[in-house]
Amino acid sequence: MTSVQLPDELARELMAFTGQQTPQAAVQQIASEFLKEQRQRQRRILQYAGTFDIDPAYDYKEQRRRS
Repeated sequence: MTSVQLPDELARELMAFTGQQTPQAAVQQIASEFLKEQRQRQRRILQYAGTFDIDPAYDYKEQRRRS
């Protein structure tokens, strides 16, 4: 287990947002949900891997110069 120092106001806000009774439980819930969302986002991105054809004539450096 890791110890994290939070300002009291932030801990109270997290507890109110999550409905948890302790700051530890609130942080654990928020962290768990964050990681779950990030994994889902990664899976959605990876489902498109290899499905797009790359244009060999595309010059990303030229596109940057135009911006």
